[in-house]
Amino acid sequence: MPKKKSGPPRRPLSFDDVREIALSMPEVEEVTAYGMPAFKAGKTRFVGQPVPRPDVQPNSIGVPMSFEERALMLASRPSVYYLTDHFAKYPGVLVRLAGVDRKELREILNAAWHYAMEHQTSARQPRRKAGAGAAKARR
Repeated sequence: MPKKKSGPPRRPLSFDDVREIALSMPEVEEVTAYGMPAFKAGKTRFVGQPVPRPDVQPNSIGVPMSFEERALMLASRPSVYYLTDHFAKYPGVLVRLAGVDRKELREILNAAWHYAMEHQTSARQPRRKAGAGAAKARR
């Protein structure tokens, strides 16, 4: 019977690991969002530390993804991926860092980076002022 590899226990991942991986990716800068550390790919945030709330578990990150992808992730690994009522309306998911290893964290961040880069053109398009158009329409 083959023996499992035994070595030192795996060190739990932290936001420092997130920072190291994120900053190794192209076009990434560290920013602050809602007073918490986050990272942008181009002009779009792709990972961040959520604001501490009673329903957010410590040592978690938030990453964007489609609602369809999120449903798959939540169903496949509920011990890793989760939502709170606050985050349910946004296309993304919370990730418990304690539930992933460094390789999987890199894959998660890579997918989030690609999602953010694909959504660059739709991010924060300038809006017309409602007042100006409404005033012309009333004339």
